[in-house]
Amino acid sequence: MLVSNAKQIIAGRVNVLGKRRSYAEAVLGRRKTVRRLGLLFLVFLCYEILSGFFLSNYSTKSISMEPTIAPGDRVLATPLAFGPSSFLGKLPGLAKPERGDIVVARPNYAKRPGFWGGLFDSFVSFVTFQLVSPAAGGFEGILSAPTLLRVVGVPGDTIAMEDYVFKIKAEGTDQSLTEFELSTKRYDVSHDEAPELWSADLPDSGHMDARTLGKDEYFLAGDSRSSSSDSRLWGPVRLERLQDKVLLRYWPPRRFGPL
Repeated sequence: MLVSNAKQIIAGRVNVLGKRRSYAEAVLGRRKTVRRLGLLFLVFLCYEILSGFFLSNYSTKSISMEPTIAPGDRVLATPLAFGPSSFLGKLPGLAKPERGDIVVARPNYAKRPGFWGGLFDSFVSFVTFQLVSPAAGGFEGILSAPTLLRVVGVPGDTIAMEDYVFKIKAEGTDQSLTEFELSTKRYDVSHDEAPELWSADLPDSGHMDARTLGKDEYFLAGDSRSSSSDSRLWGPVRLERLQDKVLLRYWPPRRFGPL
């Protein structure tokens, strides 16, 4: 009887010690989890600072910039060029947009996401390697998504389109030149032929009446002239809506190079 009781006491002590060890291990596990989450948040914060102020990457899904940029291409861009956005507003940039630049812009109809919604979307995109973006889904996501387009007109330009090519009369000049003659970059454009008897007043006709850009207004267009939603439809944009200047394509590797 005494032996049996002693065994029970020893077994009870072993169980208590086992529980204590399990509790200690649980506390240690929770601390490790907290440290890992803290490290993940720190890395995310560094990523946000890097992408928000210095270097961003984008994956293209639209055909609006073909043949220059195809769906699935990945590009690097910098907010420093035109001024990063912050809680204080848009900061001064290093340069002004030039004709021929490819930019990441928010069209005039695009809604800016709220701070917390934007932060949550950015975090989800970060941890999923940009495979998932809650803000990109649905009609609201389409309305708020930025777009890649080319700058073809700058403030003071009088710009028109003939046969899918823009003709530009720069401020202070009397002569109109094509977009290719005035551009700082070399590029090609593509388009589908408009249906027979298609009115010049309709979209995708390849024609646009002349319009003069005001102060701080930029005219954006896609290189695929018959498949692009751009300033021809929703008007020129102000500098504050230009987020980044596209620098180069890094994916696919066979097409790596500056843009």
